[in-house]
Amino acid sequence: MNKKVFSTLLVPLVCALLLCAALAGAGGFFQEDIRGGAALCAAGAAKESNSLRLEETASLPAMSGEETVLLGGYPIGIDIRPQGVIITSKVGVVTKNGVVTPFSGIEIDQGDLLCAINGEQVRSAEDIARLLEKNDGEVTVTIEHAGKRENYLVTPAEDSVNGQKKLGLMLQESVSGVGTLTFVDGRGRYGALGHPVKDAHGNTIEPEGGNIYPAAIKGVVPGKRGKAGELKGVYSKESGSIGEIDSDNIFGIFGKYCGNGEKLTEIAVAPRESVQPGKAYIYSTVFGTSPRLYEIEIIKAERQNSPLDKSMVVRVTDRKLLAETGGIVQGMSGSPVIQNGKLVGAITHVLIDDPTKGYAVYAEWMMGR
Repeated sequence: MNKKVFSTLLVPLVCALLLCAALAGAGGFFQEDIRGGAALCAAGAAKESNSLRLEETASLPAMSGEETVLLGGYPIGIDIRPQGVIITSKVGVVTKNGVVTPFSGIEIDQGDLLCAINGEQVRSAEDIARLLEKNDGEVTVTIEHAGKRENYLVTPAEDSVNGQKKLGLMLQESVSGVGTLTFVDGRGRYGALGHPVKDAHGNTIEPEGGNIYPAAIKGVVPGKRGKAGELKGVYSKESGSIGEIDSDNIFGIFGKYCGNGEKLTEIAVAPRESVQPGKAYIYSTVFGTSPRLYEIEIIKAERQNSPLDKSMVVRVTDRKLLAETGGIVQGMSGSPVIQNGKLVGAITHVLIDDPTKGYAVYAEWMMGR
């Protein structure tokens, strides 16, 4: 089974996105052959479990004018394809005249995108092989670095083993990992993560496409002061996609949902003005596939008049969650925040200096309101 297992590469930030870069579980990267890539992990949180059922805290009827959605909290595998293929490194090509590095002397960085060859868009290893074979001599290669595109004249090298023309680049087709579903709205569109998926340069990925899949959490590395923890998740594309990715922005990833919504609970979305400091819950999965409620405290609710992230500061108070995860960990991004029986937001960041605390974004902003 083509499963991917994810573990975290941490970034030493005072406040970290709950998105973890990881290595694909099987295999490495090959010259102009694309395997699953640097991965991401969304994050969530957990609560003192006193057998509190979701219906006990999410049973208030929607007020007139309040929208209802289907509540997430479930782990999802994420596979997002940028508008190009991702360059991981330069490598030499073994030719009959020795080792040749076509991109020698050209400054490219890990995470740059190979977008086009001779003006034709590139989306896969097959595209690259096809375009190189139909052109003799130099080709114009378009590389995107930090959001800017540049053209370079490059002479491909012929592999002495198989005779294929190669650029001498290690590439990957997508960014993948495990995160948390936040909601599915009445139009059949989902929202997840609560923050963007970014490339190696910190730029939000503009997706060419992508999919989400059912996932399971297999373990946890608890967070501690100075080092964020992480959920370890696994998913298989063979299980079938439950949604498409067509948008990646400051408030998360979004797209058409095609999973089974029957297991999801309907819940009203609270206006941001109604969110108050005090007791709340997160609905998150820290083991297996089923979410649970965990108690938190909303320390601060910002009065935001326009869409912004970091809408709320929250603290985990649930003893069971603190014992299991140390607080908020990577993998919980997108975990719904519930107050007074209504969806108010989603977990997005953890504070590195205090993993019991983090940020959440208002649900209204994720829904485009």
